[in-house]
Amino acid sequence: MKNIIYFGFGKLGTDCLKLLLDKGYKINYIFTHQENKVFSVDTLAKKNDIPFFYCDLRKSIDIKKKLEEFLRKNKNDYLISINYRYIIPETIFSKVQYAINIHGSLLPKYRGRTPHVWNIINGEKISGITCHKITETVDSGDIVYQEEIKIEDDWTGNDLLREMQSRYPDILLESLIRIENNKENIFQKQNELKATYFGKRIPEMGYISFFNSYINIYNFIRAQADPYPGAYYYLSDGKKITIDKIEKTIDPLIFEKIESVKVGEIVELTGNYYIKCEDAVIKVTKFRF
Repeated sequence: MKNIIYFGFGKLGTDCLKLLLDKGYKINYIFTHQENKVFSVDTLAKKNDIPFFYCDLRKSIDIKKKLEEFLRKNKNDYLISINYRYIIPETIFSKVQYAINIHGSLLPKYRGRTPHVWNIINGEKISGITCHKITETVDSGDIVYQEEIKIEDDWTGNDLLREMQSRYPDILLESLIRIENNKENIFQKQNELKATYFGKRIPEMGYISFFNSYINIYNFIRAQADPYPGAYYYLSDGKKITIDKIEKTIDPLIFEKIESVKVGEIVELTGNYYIKCEDAVIKVTKFRF
């Protein structure tokens, strides 16, 4: 029986934890963030009588020392991190045989936060999921296993995330099988020359600049569409509008009516909103206030 220290959160973390429990792995400790949903990491921990903590080990020194002591005295095969928000100290992950994390991009590209959203903003056609070793530098450890995901032209950020959620448990299981079978050259170093990094997104970063091409605006909007906070703009009266979907208009009557309208000025015609960008006239087809 393999022994695991588990760090996880959200649907990604819960699905993977359930898989490990179903496969008979022994989870010694769980570190998560508070949810208390019907199906969440902390709820699964309670149901299975597994000790769990909400703390950041970089700040909770007493718990960190107790965990370090436990790891010194007891063999632990894996430390597994899935969608966990805090950085795990080196004094913890270095004391297990294999410390691995699953990241939602094709590393070394898109290291950092919310890579699925950044992929769509940047118009990528291919994304993916990577299982890699945990190191002190975030998302830079040797790759265990990765899979590509084709991004459909109309996918939102949430669509890509749902596809990733469906694959995470199988990717974790495949990674563990590869490690346990000790396949030759299982760990592949990342190419630092190809590495890119993108930071955390906050709602205020959703402001739309229409001084841009249609395709760039389209990607920016769909990446952040409902149920995310969304890409936003302002009507002429100052009212904020969150835009979830747009399309190009080819209606000659619309072109004629807004010929003199400046780029970025939003106008209402026949009950619809229209905006000029650098290379098209945009019709807003889905929005919220």
